[in-house]
Amino acid sequence: MKSHLSRRGFLAGASAAGVALRASAADTGKPALLGGSKVRPQPFPAWPVSGETEERALLDVLHSGKWFRGNGRNVKKFEQEYARVTGAKDCLATCNGTAALSISLNVVGVEPGDEVIIPPYTFIATLNVVLRQYALPVFVDTDPDTFQMDARRVEAAVTGRTRAIMPVHLGGNVCDLDALLDIARKHKVPLIEDACQAHLAEWKGRKAGTWGDTGCFSFQASKNLNCGEGGAILFNDPEIRERAYTFHNNGSGLKPTGANFTYAGSGTNLRLTEFQAAILLAQMERIEQQARRRSENAKYLTSMLREIEEIGRASCRERV
Repeated sequence: MKSHLSRRGFLAGASAAGVALRASAADTGKPALLGGSKVRPQPFPAWPVSGETEERALLDVLHSGKWFRGNGRNVKKFEQEYARVTGAKDCLATCNGTAALSISLNVVGVEPGDEVIIPPYTFIATLNVVLRQYALPVFVDTDPDTFQMDARRVEAAVTGRTRAIMPVHLGGNVCDLDALLDIARKHKVPLIEDACQAHLAEWKGRKAGTWGDTGCFSFQASKNLNCGEGGAILFNDPEIRERAYTFHNNGSGLKPTGANFTYAGSGTNLRLTEFQAAILLAQMERIEQQARRRSENAKYLTSMLREIEEIGRASCRERV
C-alpha cells in the first residue's frame, strides 16, 4: 500500500519514537512505549504564544472600525517599531514574506530574462518569486559547513544578465555578508537579503536584513515573530522604500498619499492589515526573549549532538 507520510511527518514521528524508546521507568527499566514512565509527562508548550495582550489588541482594532492601513495606525506603528529594533532606517510591512521578496525584485528592476542568484537549499518562495518575474534563477550551491549559500562560488555565477543576488539566511543563521557585499558592489548588482527565517540574527553586531538594498522578513505562524501571515522589508535608502510602498499599494505612492486616486506607477495590493499589525505589536513584547530561548536551545542541541560522531553539525555564525 502506498504511504502518504510526508518527510516532515516522518521526522517528527521518528523523533518522538526515539525519545520514547529512551525513556524508561526508574523501577522497571522499561521504555515508555512498553509501559515505562515518560521522560516528559506534560505536553510541549503551545505555539504561537498568545495572551491577553494579543486579545486586547485585536478587539481594539475591531471596535475602532479602522481595519485598513490607510485609516488605521497599527501598521505604521509596527513599521516604526520594527525599524527601531533592527536598526534599519525604514520598514515597509507587507501581507507576507513572499510579497516582501516579490516587491524587492520589482523595485530593483528584475525583468523577464534577467538572472537572479539564489541558493538551492531554501523555502520554495525564494524560487517562486524569481519565476513569477519571468526571470532565470541561477543556483549557487550550499556551503556544507554552514548550510548557507557558498559565497566563494557566487562571483563565478555573475554574468552580464545578473540583476540581483538573493542570499537566504537559513534557519536563523547568517550568510557571509562581507564576501557577498563585496561581489555585489564590484559588479554593481543589488543584494536582496532573504531574512525570512532570521529575525534578530546578527552579522558582526548588526542585524541581518539591514545590510543589503532590501532585507525581507516573514511573520508566518512558524516564525519567532508572527501574526499567522505577514511580512516586512527593511531599507536604508528612502528612494527604494518609496518605490516599494508604491508597488505594494497598487501604484499609489506616499507622495501623493493616494487618497485622491492618483498613481505613480504600476503595482499590486500587498498591504498588511491593521489586525495583523496589532498582533505583531503585541508579539514584539516577546520577540527578544523568544529569540534568546531559541538560540539557547540550539546551543544545547548542538552540544548534545557533538557526542554522536556520526552526525555533522552546521557551524553557526553570530546571532542574538
